[in-house]
Amino acid sequence: MRYITRQIIAPVINGLQDPFDAHMLEKRVLRLHPEAFARELLVYARTGDPLLQFSAHFAKRVDVMFRGQIRKTQKVFSDNLAGDSIKNQEWRRINPSVAVT
Repeated sequence: MRYITRQIIAPVINGLQDPFDAHMLEKRVLRLHPEAFARELLVYARTGDPLLQFSAHFAKRVDVMFRGQIRKTQKVFSDNLAGDSIKNQEWRRINPSVAVT
């Protein structure tokens, strides 16, 4: 991820209730940072399914970026950006009283 940075994602996570999932994060990042989101999505423009590829990479990146601050809970169904209900990663903050950074 080149355009959606830790500085963009951390406040979004801090604004969500536990548990939260990858689709929730994507939607809030899109709403709050549409230019960064659009630039990031364009990286996947020539893949078979740009939204799916972006979403998979985004979830993996969030998991690595905030390791030690969030933990995976389970896979849950929620609507992705295309409006399809599919499985995606859910997380909880390890220490909900401390903001992720």
